[in-house]
Amino acid sequence: MKRYLLIDKVRSTTSWVLHRPVVARLRQRFPRLTTFVANRFDTSYFIGLPLTLVLLVGAVNAMLLSNLAESVVEAEWVIQVDERFNALLYDMRTGWLSRTLYAVTWLGGQQAVFVIGGLATAVLLLRRRWLYIVAFWLAMGGVGLSVRFGKKIISRERPAQDMAYYAVEHFSFPSGHSTTALVLFGMLAYFLYRHARVAWQRKLVVVLSLLLIGLVGFSRIYLGVHFLSDVLAGFLLGGLWLLVGISLVEVLLYRRQRDKGLR
Repeated sequence: MKRYLLIDKVRSTTSWVLHRPVVARLRQRFPRLTTFVANRFDTSYFIGLPLTLVLLVGAVNAMLLSNLAESVVEAEWVIQVDERFNALLYDMRTGWLSRTLYAVTWLGGQQAVFVIGGLATAVLLLRRRWLYIVAFWLAMGGVGLSVRFGKKIISRERPAQDMAYYAVEHFSFPSGHSTTALVLFGMLAYFLYRHARVAWQRKLVVVLSLLLIGLVGFSRIYLGVHFLSDVLAGFLLGGLWLLVGISLVEVLLYRRQRDKGLR
């Protein structure tokens, strides 16, 4: 049985919203406007839900790359939370845990993308899942560009060098490892979830992917190479690119199945 995780959620939510009394009155008063907005969440074609998510990602990227993000990361309370949390983890740092998390943090790096992503691509090629491959690498490519330009424009310095477990170049905001890990393991978990046959397998996929993503993000702070706000921004950015990748897969698979049914 095909599972359209995002499509089913969007459809049920959209239907619920459209049947609210307030929305019903708005639809009667402004039919063209409400129809236009509703069509932006249509799951049957690209200029519906996928394009909406792409534009949302673009808007958030613009915000992250604007003075707004710089103002947030330079806010006094954000700086205090970041510094206190880093100091707390630094005081708790142990040799064995640092070595363990240093190995874990590799899972969010560029090498992990090409190694794990390459292996996943080989499996998908054997199974002829062309759409999965395209959506996966488009999402990963978007992550790479967003993080690179974000770091360059915001130019936030990393935590103090004496706190870092190892030397890292480039700027700090947003965390590229956190963004990458969320999209990398999120997309792979989605592929596995769609084809898992029993409930416990689907739950296991979700738990393991969340655990890996969380550990990568935590490792960046624990090792003293990122602030908490860097990681949270990375998760936000990664979550949006993950939605774009999933929406592309689901909408195009939905259209393919619908077209077959019409023949």
